[in-house]
Amino acid sequence: MGKYLLRRILQMIPVVLGATLLVYALVFALPGDPVKAMFGDKPVNEAVAAQIRAEYNLDKPFIIQYLLFLKNAFTLDFGNTFAGQPVIDEIGRAFPVTIKLAVMAFVFEALFGVVLGIVSGLKKGKWYDSVILIVSLLLISVPTFVTGFVGQYFLGVKWSLIPVTASANPTFTELLFPAMVLGSVSMAYIIRLTRSEISSNIAQDYVRTARAKGMSNKSVMARHVLRNSLIPVVTYLGQDLGALMGGAMITEQIFNIHGVGFLTYQSILKGEGNLVVSIVTLLLLVFVICNLIVDLLYAALDPRIRYE
Repeated sequence: MGKYLLRRILQMIPVVLGATLLVYALVFALPGDPVKAMFGDKPVNEAVAAQIRAEYNLDKPFIIQYLLFLKNAFTLDFGNTFAGQPVIDEIGRAFPVTIKLAVMAFVFEALFGVVLGIVSGLKKGKWYDSVILIVSLLLISVPTFVTGFVGQYFLGVKWSLIPVTASANPTFTELLFPAMVLGSVSMAYIIRLTRSEISSNIAQDYVRTARAKGMSNKSVMARHVLRNSLIPVVTYLGQDLGALMGGAMITEQIFNIHGVGFLTYQSILKGEGNLVVSIVTLLLLVFVICNLIVDLLYAALDPRIRYE
């Protein structure tokens, strides 16, 4: 297990470095001058602008800026924003909100996705199986921002059933519907994945053998079909937890949730390249750690994976 863990960590190092380099290059290539954007329509004193560029290393070549960012990132020193606030403090205020939103979305998609997938797989061909498949297909086909805006209009504005936007420190009630919107697409995939696995495993020889030995249908379903069917579902869920945090940007914009996605969007508008790259780097690390945990769980369940 130790060698397997070490190999997986070594494989992730070039992935993290390559992704941060790509993001840094994209931010560097954005049009406009972030220093002039700080002053808005006011005239910019060139001496002051040159001093700001030197302070934030904006006067250096791209590769030098990137190497300086990596050097500081290893000590979690991401520098300051143009407003003089430490980047790590800005991220520290936004991350807990996004984590809360992502965890709520994760619970929603896991609970309803698995339950509806099991119902659909065990009752394949029934009318409610067709309804569940149609709903899941609609959720996959319709973009998240459409689902969010439609739900916000009808449930929030027209019928006043949910809060239209979230406060600076959102409560559980304010995050409930945004979490459902965020987790809706993943829930649809989980439904279809669970249904597919159950339908496939029911037809396997070991299920017929278990029934031939006299096991009750309930025991066969619980001990064999469900247990084997949920392994790929658990793998998908483990990887999706990190993806939910990265995919929260659209949902947070719709419901005015001041999380990491909202902060990233505002940083792009202001030209805060250092803040954008820092956020993406931390999100990437969260995603990589979630993948590593899933790999370790899978390796524990199936020893064959350790020797691949």
